[in-house]
Amino acid sequence: MDEKTKEELLIDIGPYIEDIEFFKELLDRCEDLEDLKRRLKELLKKESDITRKTDIKIILSKIESIS
Repeated sequence: MDEKTKEELLIDIGPYIEDIEFFKELLDRCEDLEDLKRRLKELLKKESDITRKTDIKIILSKIESIS
């Protein structure tokens, strides 16, 4: 994922989530928005921490509204 897209996503989604570092790391590992969505859906199934799960749902929701 290019730096401009990462920055735009951080600006658009960052204020709504608790763990911004988690989101930054995830963005660094993803190739594009589709890869990000796929990884988030996988994480949502595995995650047990309620705060992280909420962040994932917020990120997915925001990405769906952008694309």
